[in-house]
Amino acid sequence: MKKQTTAIMITSAVVGIGAIIAGIALSASNTSAPSSSSETTDSSPNTANIPLFLEQGFASTDWSQADPAISQALSGGPPKDGIPAIDEPRFEPVANFEHPDDVLAILVQGDTETKAYPYNILVWHEIVNDTIDGSPIAVSFCPLCGSAAVYDSVLPKGTVTTFGVSGGLLESNMIMFDRETETLWQQSTGKALAGEHYPSELELRSFQLLSLGEIKDRYPQALVLSEATGHTRDYANNPYAGYDDSESFYFVPSRVDDRYPAKEIFVAFTVGDIAVAAPWLKLEDGESYDATIADETVSLEQTDGELHIAGPDGAEIPFYFEMWFSWAVQNDGGQVFDPTR
Repeated sequence: MKKQTTAIMITSAVVGIGAIIAGIALSASNTSAPSSSSETTDSSPNTANIPLFLEQGFASTDWSQADPAISQALSGGPPKDGIPAIDEPRFEPVANFEHPDDVLAILVQGDTETKAYPYNILVWHEIVNDTIDGSPIAVSFCPLCGSAAVYDSVLPKGTVTTFGVSGGLLESNMIMFDRETETLWQQSTGKALAGEHYPSELELRSFQLLSLGEIKDRYPQALVLSEATGHTRDYANNPYAGYDDSESFYFVPSRVDDRYPAKEIFVAFTVGDIAVAAPWLKLEDGESYDATIADETVSLEQTDGELHIAGPDGAEIPFYFEMWFSWAVQNDGGQVFDPTR
């Protein structure tokens, strides 16, 4: 079964972007959306070329520490926090979910609680700042590259923070920022792009990607994110409808690897310093696979739609999900594990 968010059709990228900007950038601020130009400034010889829209929007960011790749960042349209993260999430029993059962959700499990974050809400907010068993987490989703990832919301120096949507994109992937230091982070990799914590990396947390129907059947005690978000959005509709099935992009990446369909969803993880990706839907249910990565055997096992990846010592390896084009453009020397090839 093809897994996708139930959505209305939007017939062109132009219409889609218009709907996104009009529907998302509803805020009390009169700040206008920055230009999508990649205009940069190099006012200091010790900094990378910082796009003007980022420099203007993030005056507190330490721009003396930055990945040169930040110079390629583009404005997605809405400004900083124009796509509002959910900071005070409310939950209700999963049985109360009123949309079709095939809507996907990020499922985070703790020792005492299980929470589901549906795509029909994430597509409008992209980040949910929450806790699981009292531990702070950031649940994130970028609709433009299909990247779903959950991170511990603890910065490298031990400070707890929350995250927001910067309004910037790098290779069509959301750039997040932490509200403690305004360090900018790439959403799919968790790597710092600029700021106090560059070149650190956020800690990825384990989760599953399941349909609401699967969650209702398997985890009837789970709580689902409520649509009482404090924001006015039409959670029955998807502003990016049709995008996943289209060959076009709203923001074209610098290159597209043609080994797989650009928007096929892959499972991504890291073994040592090697980035690895596997086509999600080619991992058959009830099957176990062994992959050799840097002379180490890594096992991948899919049971009832839930994926578990472990290293040679049996330790769990956390993973995230991402469209092929996005993973490939960010991981030039990465390794692909495809059980069908």
